[in-house]
Amino acid sequence: MTTVVYSEDLDFIKTALSMVGEKVIVVSKSEVKLGEENHVIGQEAKEEKIAEYIVGLRPELTITGSTKRDKTVAGLVAGALRVPIIPEVVELFDNKAKRIVYSGMGIAELEFTLPIVITVIKKNVEVKVNQNCKVFKADLSGTEKVRILEEKRKESGNVDLSSAQIIVSVGRGIGSKENIKYAEELANALGGTLGGSRPVTAELGWLSEDRQIGLSGQKVKPKLYIALGISGQPQHLAGIKDAKVIVAVNKDKNAPIVNNADYIIVGDAVEFCKILTEKVRNK
Repeated sequence: MTTVVYSEDLDFIKTALSMVGEKVIVVSKSEVKLGEENHVIGQEAKEEKIAEYIVGLRPELTITGSTKRDKTVAGLVAGALRVPIIPEVVELFDNKAKRIVYSGMGIAELEFTLPIVITVIKKNVEVKVNQNCKVFKADLSGTEKVRILEEKRKESGNVDLSSAQIIVSVGRGIGSKENIKYAEELANALGGTLGGSRPVTAELGWLSEDRQIGLSGQKVKPKLYIALGISGQPQHLAGIKDAKVIVAVNKDKNAPIVNNADYIIVGDAVEFCKILTEKVRNK
């Protein structure tokens, strides 16, 4: 059986190898010497070309990570091979997979037949480099079907919220992009980090997407999580379920997050930020 593992993130590659072992073909942007073979495709390879290359390896099992690019490649491979795709797998054994369902509230066990494409959830695992790994350099240059007219860089780099002890997080209820400065001032006063819900990051663009908290963003476990104007949809709650103390500030006393918070303040998020920031600074 030919198994191909691809991700732009080394940790996802290690996660996949921890599930299926070392006898795989690893496709990566740079040389990692993992698996029996490591096919290096370069930093500039586009999703379509990566998918075409993987399809050319004739895999029966294709495993990718869960970054945006990884998911795009997984979808393209599944489409080209006309096979099913199982997303967000946390465990793989024999012909069965366990994946997250109900926005992180449950785990489903699925039975599958090959060929298939699977995306995995990142785990903190260690995999040793294979000194006997055969390394191949792949040339994915050539005419692209899509021509890039303009590229815009993100304003900031990757923000790791997973180890933050204090997080001040904003939702649509903060009111406007301009009001986020009050949440940031509070976060700085507390020695914490600023985060946000999916509507604020992915939809409205008030914060960069690397600050998104939830099932489709980062999962956090701070000692203190302050949710400002966040309604508390299941996908967001799945990302904060390991927080020790959750403080919810919301005008709506019936918002779903109220039932998941340790402390509740029914009121305006901006006014809360101003008052608490002043008190912390004057302490």
